[in-house]
Amino acid sequence: MQDGVHWPYQAAVRTDLGAIFISLELSRSAWVITSLSPGAGEKMSGYSTIAGDLPALFERFGKLRDKARVRTGSDLPVIVIQEAG
Repeated sequence: MQDGVHWPYQAAVRTDLGAIFISLELSRSAWVITSLSPGAGEKMSGYSTIAGDLPALFERFGKLRDKARVRTGSDLPVIVIQEAG
């Protein structure tokens, strides 16, 4: 164990990476968007939209960037993954 690290109190997800993380679950009927943003603690947010609604998807990305900018004072990169399975 490293000095100064208290393992029982560390978050399971690192929130200090300086990026907005977005996960997409894409089905034929709905798209589920979950995100983790700096300045929001360790709370994940969730949103869903009708499948294929690209304007709603990109609008959600923009809102997440705007909220993170207000909380952190920085423009942050967005990292998106698609859930496989």
